[in-house]
Amino acid sequence: MDISWDTSEVDELIVHLAAAGPKADQLCSLVVRKTGFDTVAGAQDRVPVDTGHLKSTIGAPDFFDDPHGFEAGPTASYGADVEYGTKPHEIRARNAKALHWVDDEGNDIFRKRVWHPGTSPQPYMRPAFEKAIEPLPEILAQVGEKALGG
Repeated sequence: MDISWDTSEVDELIVHLAAAGPKADQLCSLVVRKTGFDTVAGAQDRVPVDTGHLKSTIGAPDFFDDPHGFEAGPTASYGADVEYGTKPHEIRARNAKALHWVDDEGNDIFRKRVWHPGTSPQPYMRPAFEKAIEPLPEILAQVGEKALGG
């Protein structure tokens, strides 16, 4: 699942702090790592749980070779469908002759295909990331003070 936000102001501040020297660069890297782990923890707290599989696939963030970025999200194939919702779509039996379920009266229902009405979005990654970056301006100001000898 690919999710992106405009972080140009934060990126610009990171560039300025990185120019302040290795201490600023190291502190910024720690801030990015904390933000990554906070994003993952927040997503795990917010994700809707049915079987728990989706939640279990939201793991530690991947940090890039550049220590000022990370990637976080589920590895479950349907993670984006939960985050963004789905449009109405047809479901066909693939590995069996028919789809099967039990209706409200307890009757066994078999169909070769059904029309799914779609699902509403249930965002969990975006809100987790937005919550994780809330304190960044204040934290990066503190980093700047420390790095610049303040």
